[in-house]
Parts: sequence; C-alpha cells; structure tokens
Amino acid sequence: MRLLQATLLSLILATILISAPAWGADDDDKRRKPPTKVTEKLSPEVYQKIEEAQTALEEKRFNDAEAVMNELKAKGDKLNDYEKAQTYNFLAAIHYEQGRTQATIEDYIQILKLENAPEQIRNNALFRLAQLYFVEEDYAKSVRILDEWMSRVDSVRPEAHMLKAQAYYQLEQYDQAEGPVITAMTEARRREQPLQENWLALLRAIYYEQGKYKSAVKVLSELVERWPNSNYYKQLAGMLGLMGQQEGQLYVMHAAYSAGMLESESEILNMARLYMAEDAPYPATEVIQQGFANGSIEENAENLQLLAQAMALAKDHEGQIPVLEKAARLSGEARQYLYLGQAQVALYRWADAAESLNKALSIGGLERTGSVYMQLGTAYFNLERYGPALQAFKEARAYEDYASQARQWVAFVNQEIKRQRAIGQY
Repeated sequence: MRLLQATLLSLILATILISAPAWGADDDDKRRKPPTKVTEKLSPEVYQKIEEAQTALEEKRFNDAEAVMNELKAKGDKLNDYEKAQTYNFLAAIHYEQGRTQATIEDYIQILKLENAPEQIRNNALFRLAQLYFVEEDYAKSVRILDEWMSRVDSVRPEAHMLKAQAYYQLEQYDQAEGPVITAMTEARRREQPLQENWLALLRAIYYEQGKYKSAVKVLSELVERWPNSNYYKQLAGMLGLMGQQEGQLYVMHAAYSAGMLESESEILNMARLYMAEDAPYPATEVIQQGFANGSIEENAENLQLLAQAMALAKDHEGQIPVLEKAARLSGEARQYLYLGQAQVALYRWADAAESLNKALSIGGLERTGSVYMQLGTAYFNLERYGPALQAFKEARAYEDYASQARQWVAFVNQEIKRQRAIGQY
C-alpha cells in the first residue's frame, strides 16, 4: 500500500503542480468580483525592476533576479499594495525555482497579509499555498486553505478537487476523499475534459480502504479498459479473489497472461492453481509446461509436483509418472518418492510402487508413516509377496491411527499364507 500511495502522489503532483513561474500563472477558475475595486498600477520604476528580474529569471540567474526583487521589496513604504503583491508574487517564482519551499510559502503569506491585494493575485496565492503545504505533507493545512480558496471562486477545475482528495487520502480520511474525486470527474465531463488515469487510480484506492470492494472492481474494470497494464489486471484479479469470485479472477488472470502481462513465476503458478481450483486442469498443465519450456517457471521438484497434480486431475495418470520420477530424483525427498509411489499404486504398478514407497521410508521424516506402511503392505500383497506384506502391516500396527486396520490385514495375510500352504503354493 505504501508503494501505491507513492505512485498516486507522484501522479497527482505531476498533474497539478506548476512548472512555469508561479507569479505568472493564471488560474482558469472564475473568480467572484471583489467588493471594492483596487487600482492596479505599476510605477515605471517598479515595472522596470520587474522586467529586469524577469530577464534574469528566464536566463536562470536566480540570485540576480532575487537581488533585484529584494531591492524593490526594501522600498516597501513607497509601494502600493498592488506593487507589493506583484513583488512577493515574483519572489515566490524565484524561490520556487531555487527549490526554497519555505521561502515560497512565506512570499504567498505576505501577499495574503496585504489589505488591498488584487483578488486575482490573492486567490492565486491561496491555491499555490495549498499546493505547497501538500508537498510539505501538511495535508490538513492544505485542505483548510483549499476550502478557503474554493469559497472565493465560482468554478473550480477538476485538478483542484483532486488535490483535495489526495490530501484527505494522505490523512486517511477516506470518506472525505471520495467526494472530491467524484466532483472532479463530474466537472471534467462538464468541461468536456478527458478523465485522468491517476484520478481513477486514487478512487480505486479510496474504495479499497473503505472496504467498498464492488465499487473498487468497477473502477478497476474501467482502468483496465482505458489504460490496460499489468498492475491493473493484477489488482482487479486480486480484488475479485478477495471477494471470493474465483471464476472472474481466473478470467482476468487469463486475459493478462494472454496479453503477456504475467511474467513472474509466482503469478503464472497462481494462475495454474486457479485453473485447478475451477476444475480446469488441462489449461493448468499447458501453462506449467509452457513455463518450463520458455524458462519462466523453474523446473524444480515443487513445480513438477504441481504439474503432476494437474495431470492427475486431468486423468493423465500415465503422463504424471515421469514428472513425479523427475521430481523425486531432483529433490531426493521422502515425500516426493511417496507421491510417486501413490501414483504408481493408482496405476496398479505394484512393483514400482513398492520400490518408491520403500525409498520414501528409508529416507524418513514422513508425517504419516503408518499410512505409508499400509500402502507398502498393499503393494506387496498384490505382488503375492506375503512375507514382506505381513512385515509392512505389522510395522503399521505401531501407529495408533492405523493399528486396528493393520491388525485386520495381518490376520488376513496370515490366513492367505495358510491357504496357499494348504494348496502347496507357498
């Protein structure tokens, strides 16, 4: 979630923060007319100084530009409020370009302190302050200033609503964050502006944090449709899985896989498991085998075991035997020989099964050893090797869960031995 927040933050800032000098920015929002008209006039001397600073700023001579404006600021008692406002506005542009955020903030605050600052410049300062406090992670102050700015203008562009939504999101006030995003999208449609990807990404995150998973799925579906990328596909699949909609989750994962958007081994294997869970083992086997072939899935014992399970579900019992044999050789683990032995038992390959089960027992460390002895006894019995079968069932008697069943087998094998002896075949 931290990564998601960082991504959303960068997308928001890329949309709303200005790159041009702040002093010259002109918001497109309709402002309410001020109650009194201020005479907006620059004296020739002030105009000349600002023009000189403008040249220095354009040439990236920030220190020279600041020196000129500081010289002008020093004559504050001779300047009217309009000239002071323009001076601080231009200083804000210089400080912003220098990366001096706190100084930029102070410049805008000075504008707001002026009694007769032009309404347009005052409103511009408010909005820039809201942006800067957001950058400084003072989200509560950013929201308060945005509210004041919005109360002063008649029409607010979508990006400003999104700034407010992001601030609420960072404050973890998700209920408050939802409304500004909806408002931003409504305003964008009214202005015939296209919706932005980061707006929908933020709305999805807000719905997720609120536990509104159905709404989050709707937003993600739109993101996938408008801006198809692997992250949105994976998020949508994950959300559907969270809601218990495995069939839908599988559909989305398959679409991502077909588009080449699933690259990691874990993602491909998870999709294979989804196929198996949805009783579609054939695609699962194809996905794993293709992964082995192109190297996206490591051909280790665990992955071979998963392939064998998919083959078993697909009724390809013969095909799973060489897969299980390879898994056992690669791992040397008792449980892999046990899996192999069980598959051989299912195919009535009693001799092979007995060999594999004995190998598993000799390695040791099995969780249900009694069960393995029972299976081994059954294999030997079907091979008509009654002595080893009897010994295996006797071993199984030592395990409480299998003692009763093992005693019955011991008695049955002893009877069979007597019968065979009676007819001279043992």
